[in-house]
Amino acid sequence: MARRMTRSVCALLCALAVAWPAVTRAEEPDWDKRFHTQVQQWMKTIVERDPQFRDWTNARIDAQSLGANQHQWLVSVTRDGRQVGYMVVGESPAPGKQPTFVLLEYGVGEYILFDDAFAPRAVAAEPVYDGFASHWLVARQEHRELVDAKTGEAYPASVASGPPVITTLPDSELARPEERLTAARVLSGAVQDPFDRIGWLNDTSHRRQVTWTDLWQKTTSGPVTLTVPLFQSDVLAPFAVQSLHLWNGHAAYVGVWDEGLRFVPYAYAMKVGQFHAEDTTSLKTSSLPD
Repeated sequence: MARRMTRSVCALLCALAVAWPAVTRAEEPDWDKRFHTQVQQWMKTIVERDPQFRDWTNARIDAQSLGANQHQWLVSVTRDGRQVGYMVVGESPAPGKQPTFVLLEYGVGEYILFDDAFAPRAVAAEPVYDGFASHWLVARQEHRELVDAKTGEAYPASVASGPPVITTLPDSELARPEERLTAARVLSGAVQDPFDRIGWLNDTSHRRQVTWTDLWQKTTSGPVTLTVPLFQSDVLAPFAVQSLHLWNGHAAYVGVWDEGLRFVPYAYAMKVGQFHAEDTTSLKTSSLPD
């Protein structure tokens, strides 16, 4: 497996299990079946709407729990013995009803979150999921170390994780059971490196935030970059925005390049980062898709 490039700016300039989640619930004897069925439904609608996910057709899915009592699962997608993507599924409580599955994140490509090939070789490495801030927490005698869950990059011992953000999103901002991917748009067909054009690094203006409408209706060819301060702003991570997804006309996801195409909820991206676009004034007059 090829070595992957570091994609962060530090200090602002400074065996995965191949089985379904081991969850035994006497009160929910059909839990595994519901989980499996829901994942398959989401995969099917993504493949039907976005040809970038064509390798997901007839793919195999395996899953593991992301930590005890976290109610989050990493779904690995493989085809013909090779990795072609992943999903992160959460479980949201529903008073008086069965918990609801929600789609926290998904991506296409050979590199997944918490890839065993990049896992720290330490017994005490604990996976911690929180969108872009996902990491392995490695406990050592003298200190704790954070290792990026997507790239395997080890961060300086001085960085510390903050409270989780992605779990604060309301269900209305996430794809839920029975919902379909209803619209998809590619902003850039070519893989872009945010370091090729670093206007975002010096963009300290307080202009208005780039909205979902700006992104969807953007007609100019200039790049869009999402910058995310991580670990209490000790790390600044830039991502090139490549694609957009809309589920049932309400749940929006942005696809960024991060060693593969990685989709996170737009509401989450707005909470943790800032979009930078060279020109958002030339917009289409057509309405957003339903």
